[in-house]
Amino acid sequence: MTERVHIICHREAGAGNGKKVLLEVQKELTNFNIDYLTYYTNYATHAYVLTQGIVMRGHKPYSHKLLVIGGDGTLHEVINALHQNQLDIPVTYVAAGTGNDFNRVWQKDKSIRQIVETMLYAREAVRIPIFTYEEAVTDSKGVILNSMGFGFDAEANYAASKVPFGNLLNTLKMGHLNYLLGVFSCLNKIKNFEANLTIDGKEIEIKQCNLLSIMNNPFMGGGIKLDNLVQADKAELSVIAFHNVNLKGVFDLLPRVLMTQTQHESEYSSRYTGQSMQIKLNKAVRGQVDGEDLSLIQADLTLSVSDFPFYL
Repeated sequence: MTERVHIICHREAGAGNGKKVLLEVQKELTNFNIDYLTYYTNYATHAYVLTQGIVMRGHKPYSHKLLVIGGDGTLHEVINALHQNQLDIPVTYVAAGTGNDFNRVWQKDKSIRQIVETMLYAREAVRIPIFTYEEAVTDSKGVILNSMGFGFDAEANYAASKVPFGNLLNTLKMGHLNYLLGVFSCLNKIKNFEANLTIDGKEIEIKQCNLLSIMNNPFMGGGIKLDNLVQADKAELSVIAFHNVNLKGVFDLLPRVLMTQTQHESEYSSRYTGQSMQIKLNKAVRGQVDGEDLSLIQADLTLSVSDFPFYL
């Protein structure tokens, strides 16, 4: 029986939507006569710190539940903290961000009440595939819930976070346009790099690479299908690369990604899948993981498939 729910909330997610979602969650928990404690994030990586504090001080595995309110980045921090501390504690997520790509795949059309009811009454959590990575250059490791990308997608993601009127678009529930604006603002900044991949023992070299993304979810940037063939419930590493992209390539790929979903048929696109993977880049390029900026990094990655429990 659930005695208490620990809520980690990013109040400013989605231009303040986190506050509204929190009130609805608290109302539902009160209706079910469930005690709750709320912890607010106040800076980047705070959700990671809060998660460590909760599970080390006051979390009882069977009678306490952990609920996260925010965007994909907030959820990433929580799962990262649990995974790195080898804590298999099920998580409940209520989306309040701009992109909400995790929610788009796993909780589509579910109301807050339905999500809360599942958390309180489900006999078992659902284990869903996630990816784990170790990065040798920065000596770091972590999890991937939606995607990790290098090159153009990371540049577009970074540019989207700097859109001057981005908060207004978020307020108007049009936050996905931030990413589109980021894409178009970066079209004249497409850079080349080389990527060496080893997938299940097979070596692959991609020259003149412009975008390289490890996808656990077809969506990026709030509903744009970067990789239309990804199956989120399949425990399989998927990598999509755009390469040799010139002006002709831009006009070929944009309608495929944004409209026809045939990017896998483009001569400027390659796609690979496997159970284990190593990726080395020949120079530092901008990266992102689950929408969070990794800045410039000459990545040297080892990736594998794992899973994590959620109440969905």
